[in-house]
Parts: sequence; structure tokens; C-alpha cells
Amino acid sequence: MSKKKNNQREVKWPVFDPGPSCDFATEVFNATRITGILIGRFAVWAWVSDPAAQELTKDLDFAICRKDLPEILSYAEECGYKTWKLSIGGINVADEDKRIKVDFIHRHSEEWGNLSPLFEHAVHEAVQQGRSAVIGDRSFLLASAEHLVAMKLATMEPKDDRDAKGILETVDEIDIAKLRDLASAHLGALGKAKLENLLREIGHPEARKRGKHIS
Repeated sequence: MSKKKNNQREVKWPVFDPGPSCDFATEVFNATRITGILIGRFAVWAWVSDPAAQELTKDLDFAICRKDLPEILSYAEECGYKTWKLSIGGINVADEDKRIKVDFIHRHSEEWGNLSPLFEHAVHEAVQQGRSAVIGDRSFLLASAEHLVAMKLATMEPKDDRDAKGILETVDEIDIAKLRDLASAHLGALGKAKLENLLREIGHPEARKRGKHIS
């Protein structure tokens, strides 16, 4: 925010043009023949009915299988891009001049735990279903609503809780039984309890009453 004459100030708001990042991600996946699926903010926008009501983003996020990270890293570095290791597991590739900012995430981390099986399951499921989202003139495989909610529950971040609630409230076809299975398989007791709490908070018709046994 910069000061102007007559005590006026010009407001600088965050702007993210996904086009260059989409082009780069497409280039990476085509060149390496690796599969990545859309997650993060753009995936939420693909699922919710009112994207304008959702929060903003400054990058493009993809889930990948952990085994595929070295090849993506090698390709990015050979092409001269700067990369940063993500503490949650994965890498960020950025180029300010080319307006590229992409995260390739597998979620295997000593600091944040190992959620790579969940991410791999999400990748394989998206491939099997052939589900996609279009951003501009680019198309990407899209994480299921159930996998996306499970990923959001695992972060323990308020903004991700809001995303999870928005998906649960908006996506009529979401399969709560499938979501419970994902939570049981990948999120542990705390994640399972958190899911049930969110379902109760939004008054979901399939929410379990507090104290009811969760198998």
C-alpha cells in the first residue's frame, strides 16, 4: 500500500494469474509422464457452488505420489527453475518473472507426519474415475470431494476447516460413508472425531450424535 497525494492511498490487492502455472504444470506432467491431480484452492473452487464466496490463493497445488517427486524435481532444476522443499512433503517451483508458482505435494514429512498413502489413494482414484477440472484452456485430473475434505481435515488449520465445511455443505453428491472410510484409514482417531464434529456443526443429515460409537 503506497501513500498518495492529498492523503490518499492506493490499495494493492493480491492477484494470481493461474495461466503460466497451469502451462508449467502441464509441461511437467507431459514431459515426465507423471500423474498429478488438482488439490488446494482451485480444487475447492471446482467443487463449491459459489467460488466467489471462497478464499483467495497465490499458487497452484497438485497431489503426487511420493515416488514421483525426484523426477519432477530433476526436470524442474534441469529447466532452470528454482525449487524449495515443502515442510509438509513435496516441493514448490517458482519463477517470479514467468509468474509461475506451483506446489507438488506428497505429504510425507517427519515434521507433519506421513499422509502420502492418502495422497496416492487420491491420485489413483482420480485416474480411475477420470474426473477433471478445467482452468482456462488447461484440464487437470481433480481430487474427489471426499479426498479433498480428508486432506483438509489433516492440516488442523482454521482455513482448511472452513474449506472442509464449505465442501460438506455444498456438494450434494459427497459420499459420507466413503469419507468416513478415508478418515479411518488415513487420519487416525483425531481425524475421525474431527470429521464427526464438523458434520454436527453444519447439521449434516448423516452426522452422528455425540457419543455414538464410530467404527
